Amino acid sequence: MLKSRLFLVSVLVLLLALLAIGLAPFAVSNGIRLWIWWAARQEGFIASIDKIDTPFLHPVVIRQLHIKSRRDDALRIDLTATDASVGLNFKHLLLHMRGRIIRNLSIRELRVELHRSNPNLRAITRRGWATLQRLLPENLSIANSEMRVENGPTLILLRHGILSASETEAGRFSAAEIMIASPWLRQTFSQLRGATHWEGNRLTLAGLTLSRGLDFQSATADLSRLGKQRVGLQFEVDAFGGKIRGNISHEWRSEHSNWKIAGGASDISLAQTSDAFGFADRVEGLLHAANFTFRGNLAEPDRVTASLWSELTGPTWRNRTAEAIMLGAAVYNRKIQLQQLYIRQKSNQFTLSGEAAFPVNSSGWLSPDFRGNISASINQLGDFVALFGANPDDFAGELTIEGAMDTRDRKFGGHLAVEGASLTFFKTGIDSLAAKLNLKAAELEIEQLDIKRKNDSLSGQGKIDMSREHSYSGTLDARADNLLDYFSSFRGSSGKSENPIPVDVQATINSSNWDARGVIRVPDSSPISF
Repeated sequence: MLKSRLFLVSVLVLLLALLAIGLAPFAVSNGIRLWIWWAARQEGFIASIDKIDTPFLHPVVIRQLHIKSRRDDALRIDLTATDASVGLNFKHLLLHMRGRIIRNLSIRELRVELHRSNPNLRAITRRGWATLQRLLPENLSIANSEMRVENGPTLILLRHGILSASETEAGRFSAAEIMIASPWLRQTFSQLRGATHWEGNRLTLAGLTLSRGLDFQSATADLSRLGKQRVGLQFEVDAFGGKIRGNISHEWRSEHSNWKIAGGASDISLAQTSDAFGFADRVEGLLHAANFTFRGNLAEPDRVTASLWSELTGPTWRNRTAEAIMLGAAVYNRKIQLQQLYIRQKSNQFTLSGEAAFPVNSSGWLSPDFRGNISASINQLGDFVALFGANPDDFAGELTIEGAMDTRDRKFGGHLAVEGASLTFFKTGIDSLAAKLNLKAAELEIEQLDIKRKNDSLSGQGKIDMSREHSYSGTLDARADNLLDYFSSFRGSSGKSENPIPVDVQATINSSNWDARGVIRVPDSSPISF
């Protein structure tokens, strides 16, 4: 009797096992199909599945999976995966245990189009990001991928990408072409190859040569906190004879998304950079050192803080050259603090510092509210003005400038003190120059103006209205040993000596009304008074 019962129980267990084996493919197939449909619907996507093969004790094969956004106002996604083989971890899946629910993921062909038009709208819920975190596999293989990513004016294209990544062995990455197009950069990289490593939800790409002189030593994408809506990127690049290091993290869990960026660069050749990017005019010099930090979101300028410090040595462009250019700046509380702009060129030095309000819109950059101090000691004026595109042969001499300026509310203000010696302006020599200028909201005041050339002199003071009326007033006092020095067309032919014509003029000016008095002493004639 007991043996009969044991036999019936054994037969029943065997039949149940055979029934489970027979029904498992059907149950797993429909369960996966239902779960993908439900999860996609929760996030505002439409998912369609062509066919699912579920052989017993073998990976699940999804012949074709297509996921598309239902809305176009946030993140638009169009994803197609062909012959996706998924090795599930049923222990973690059925018992809701922590850890990965996918052991291996292999995709024969993957096509992705992603377009983000409104960065302020959330495309995926917190639950969705947590689900993506659990779907990260232990091993990943993509035999062929095509990708198009658009974010505002920026476009990134990936053609024929191959990726394999594993926690137990080194993987590889290759791409036939990667193209980046944006308002500030347009570049294409071809035939890329590198090694990969996948550990702790961190994907590392190493040994990737983008172009001549530009090599990625390593780049690590940190997805370990994807479920908490935070990602990170660390990279180290050998760039044109120097190094670039950076650390970027982005968190969007709270109402305010937050970026944290820190980076540095050292000893980067500007000549190699200009050759690599195909600049029309060759640039030479060295980016000796640079540091940059940023925290916040550009869409919320009140919360942005940033800093920049850089040093260029020997920068040269066309006929413009300097020994060193240093720039230090910081952004906080909607203000830009220019800590220092320093230019050194042989015996010339120029320093500018100040503070500006953060522009409300893009057009505000053309007329910023700026308050600052200017200091310059220029011993070779021709070389200095060449930095700004002027002809160095038209200028020479020494010049010192001290002053302050204010452009708040699009109105100029401030003061300048200028002194010069042995000057040449457009081939006209000046022995000395002294001037004091006061800039007011609608008025330029010339507090002092003294110009001397040999025994000649010009002094004056006055005011110029900068409003629509353009009125002006002031006084002038001019003396010259020879009036013909300033009117070359009246000079005699070459080789003939001309008798000098001394002149002495004083004038009081009130716009169009000039009250002038003077004496012109013509040789062999009585003085002419007026």
